[in-house]
Amino acid sequence: MNFGTKSEAFLACVHEDLQKVMHKAIEAPPYDFSITDGLRTLERQKELVAAGKSKTMNSRHLTGKAVDVCVLIDGKASWEFHKYEELAQHILGVAETLGVSLEWGGLFPGFKDGPHFQLSKAKYG
Repeated sequence: MNFGTKSEAFLACVHEDLQKVMHKAIEAPPYDFSITDGLRTLERQKELVAAGKSKTMNSRHLTGKAVDVCVLIDGKASWEFHKYEELAQHILGVAETLGVSLEWGGLFPGFKDGPHFQLSKAKYG
């Protein structure tokens, strides 16, 4: 499997370690997935916070250290959390084999952000 043009455009603007993880993860995922967001402007982040789609103005998206994904079932978006849990296990496993410290938003306390993956603050600042 490979990413489409839109996903590749989002990936091109994020940290190279995040790119490596996602490119390796798409090779044999439990579900097809796309990248739906990467580097964000401050203005876009403000919009997402105002709409309740993000909870912070300190998003890792602002520094190119986060991506959002979308699970695809028969070419259509799925928002079933258990599918994101399965995909996260796969992506986190890939990150570990590559030596990349990655965090999954589905494990955030309070706001469970299943589509979100970010490079750890401890290693990547």
